[in-house]
Amino acid sequence: MRVRRLEAADADLGETVVRTFKGTAAPEVSAGIRRFLSDPDNVLLVAEAGGQPAGFLVAYVLDRVDRDRPMVCLYEIEVAASRRRQGVGAALVAALKALCRGRAVMKIWVIASRSNTAAMRLYEAAGARPGAGPDDVVLVWSPVD
Repeated sequence: MRVRRLEAADADLGETVVRTFKGTAAPEVSAGIRRFLSDPDNVLLVAEAGGQPAGFLVAYVLDRVDRDRPMVCLYEIEVAASRRRQGVGAALVAALKALCRGRAVMKIWVIASRSNTAAMRLYEAAGARPGAGPDDVVLVWSPVD
């Protein structure tokens, strides 16, 4: 298995991965993936096995106002059903951690539901720990007024 970060020149592969894993035929995907990959603070990692995408990870590098080092939001990870429990997710997270070490990132954070046992197992096996308290919550504005 090979994990690599996609760059602007890899937009066609990125589009294929997004369309395959998200099951969308929306025409916006093409422009969206090109815009996404043109920003160096956006991260799209793809795991390939047998010449086919086995999974992907999306993350965002975020500057902080109180520190000289950025943090990273691991926003999304998906592994093909036929490739689950084979180390694909772990390889994607390991690749993100390596990228972050290279950029002196101070921390990686991710939002997950405790009921998503597969995600929790993956993140904890990769060294992540739950937030500081049982009252940690995520609030969402959707749509944005």
